[in-house]
Amino acid sequence: MSLHLQTTDIAALDDAQRVAVLEAMLAGMIADNRITASESRRFDEIVLALPWGVDRPVLDAMIAGAKQRLLALRTQAEIQDHVAALAARLPSPELRDKVVFTMATLMLADGELAQIEKNVLGLFVVSFGITRERAAAIREALHIPPKHDAAPEPEPN
Repeated sequence: MSLHLQTTDIAALDDAQRVAVLEAMLAGMIADNRITASESRRFDEIVLALPWGVDRPVLDAMIAGAKQRLLALRTQAEIQDHVAALAARLPSPELRDKVVFTMATLMLADGELAQIEKNVLGLFVVSFGITRERAAAIREALHIPPKHDAAPEPEPN
């Protein structure tokens, strides 16, 4: 299964679900409080290739509204509640995987994955119910080295 968002993924969604995808993608872009030109270009490439079911001015307004909602979140609890609400609007684990993969590609568009971006991805992974196996598949598809959760075992004497 490809982790790239496809035309059929977006075409099958209702308006609220499409907005949830856009909000998650934007969360990936603004996670480190700076949007680089490469992140912006990558966002445009992805968004403009998908069928949102609206004209460009309406899509631009949807994006602006989504960004405004995200920037209005102030507390950790507000952020967690918002991400949980996004997860509830996305109908399948496969779509959630693709959305997190897309977020990560946007974060990596500038060539680095800052700690705050890793934290945001972690929040989405947990809130979206992405299993360790699926998270590992996403990391592998992104060419990110495996995460080592435990300290290495000491060498026997």
